[in-house]
Amino acid sequence: MRPRTGMFVIGTAAVLGAVVGAVALPDPGTSAAERPALNGTTPAPPGQASSPRPSSSSSQNSSSSQSSSSSPSTQGVSVDGPVTSANMLSNADLAGVGLTASPQPPDIRLELVGCDKLQTLDDIALSGPPVQRAWEGETVGVYEQAVAARDEDEAAQVARQVLSKLEACQKRSAGYWVYGATHSERIDRTTTASWLGQIDGSFNTAGRAPKVEKISGGTAVLRRGNHVAVLGINWCVSAGDEAACVAAGGDAGRQLAELSRRAARRLG
Repeated sequence: MRPRTGMFVIGTAAVLGAVVGAVALPDPGTSAAERPALNGTTPAPPGQASSPRPSSSSSQNSSSSQSSSSSPSTQGVSVDGPVTSANMLSNADLAGVGLTASPQPPDIRLELVGCDKLQTLDDIALSGPPVQRAWEGETVGVYEQAVAARDEDEAAQVARQVLSKLEACQKRSAGYWVYGATHSERIDRTTTASWLGQIDGSFNTAGRAPKVEKISGGTAVLRRGNHVAVLGINWCVSAGDEAACVAAGGDAGRQLAELSRRAARRLG
């Protein structure tokens, strides 16, 4: 069977059924050399490739850049302390990008999926348990996990490590799901967002995502101060083994990009 998805799976079975996804972004993306460094000094390295299991849009100029002397927080929450529920996406954020989904119980176990290894964000960050949220709609699932690193440098390193694991899935054997191009933005001095669309294996005929990406899901790596988060969206959730679709309808690329920016700002 062709594995199609790759970001989050639900450890406590059946909540969202087979979480299958892929997201394709309409533009060619930002190269590793061009995208902003996740720690403000050196660019994140590009990924290579690996293997399976089921579980953006154009880079634009950041909307508002704050000076280093101004507070990086827009939510009244410190970006240097522990992560709390105030640092996570809200129902209004989902509605604001056109996603209709209801919150799920907080005890759902979310796992970060590389091409060949299941890990949680706190495994990579070597931190305490993550704060996490999940939402489910008719065929859409949204999942967010966040942790606090010891300082901004460590947070930047964790973000790079996670992004590198995702970028390793941009090249895979034909027939396997792949991630599309990496899109990165520096939102302000302490805040970055990177996202990748996920492409169903039926569109992978050359070992990588086609130029015109047809996405069914997507993943974002976000950092603000010492807070790091991973966001996953799947537009093709179904209750059975087969995905409800292989490509999302509507403007999925824009939704992935905008929700990634919102989630990054929410981190502080």
